[in-house]
Amino acid sequence: MPVLDKADKNKCEEYEEFVRNSPFTHAMQAPAWAKVKNNWISEYVYLEEDGKITAAMSVLGIKAVDDKTFLYAPRGPVSDFYDVETTKKLIEEARPLFEKHNAFLLRLDPCVKDDKELVKKYRDAGFTFRNDETEIHSFSNPRYEIMLTLKGKTEEELMAGFNSMTRRHIRASYKNGVTSEWGRSQAEIDRFFEHHKTMAERQGITYRPKEYFERLVEAFPEIRIYTSEYEGKSIAAMIGLPYGDKMWYIYGGTETMRGSKVSPGYLLIWNLIQWGVELGLDYFNMGGTYSLDMEDGLFFFKHGFCKADEPFVWIGELDVVLDEETYNEFISK
Repeated sequence: MPVLDKADKNKCEEYEEFVRNSPFTHAMQAPAWAKVKNNWISEYVYLEEDGKITAAMSVLGIKAVDDKTFLYAPRGPVSDFYDVETTKKLIEEARPLFEKHNAFLLRLDPCVKDDKELVKKYRDAGFTFRNDETEIHSFSNPRYEIMLTLKGKTEEELMAGFNSMTRRHIRASYKNGVTSEWGRSQAEIDRFFEHHKTMAERQGITYRPKEYFERLVEAFPEIRIYTSEYEGKSIAAMIGLPYGDKMWYIYGGTETMRGSKVSPGYLLIWNLIQWGVELGLDYFNMGGTYSLDMEDGLFFFKHGFCKADEPFVWIGELDVVLDEETYNEFISK
């Protein structure tokens, strides 16, 4: 039964390699992601043909309603979601996990563009599918994602595609002597965390503990933390993760600089985009948003870099409901 045996070193390496190199991959499906989310249980399901893995699904789990477990394949599965039969086979292989972890739900939310016909196929197959009728903030991950196409473009062409305000802020950073560098040391993590905390408190939102970011950097050796300084003071830090064909701007933090000649953060986003171009990646992923309204500050900031591309609207969530009563309680929270 293809639930990954974590004691089988060779199969674990094959699984990790398959996920990393699949055209359907996402960093959240990498086994390394489970090391970051260490308060969740982790399991790995796969299909194989002639002894080789052909599809995969990394599953995390956490107690969500009393002693019942929410199983979640974040941005999974790692397979062609248009192949409904393959998705059904992966879910079938995951069935031993339902009883093992006393699960009431298995949720999948692939990065597949919204397609009403595909949603209908899954609903016709007996699955619950959360799509347009679902309140936008109730999705496990944002349904809207802002990305910039890098493939086939020079740095000059990318810069020209930004809005005028974004270009002005980047140029002002250079003109006024803002400097940037990258690293992975504890010093960079500490500096990042202080900026991240400052920004979160300024915006009145929660933030993760420093240990979370330490685990993140340890789990993904390819991560870089970019930091910038202005007039001898650290003003911003951004974490970039290249995975698959994308550069993912995963977390950031900036100081409050009202009345300053520079806006913290713009130069570092540009540095991450330049790194993505250097690596030959196809996309720069600025992450999710819950609004596509230009009055929304987060969307406005991201749109300034990515206005050359339409926002990605993902298909939503496929829910394998195992306990209807507990499920209804969960989604009503």
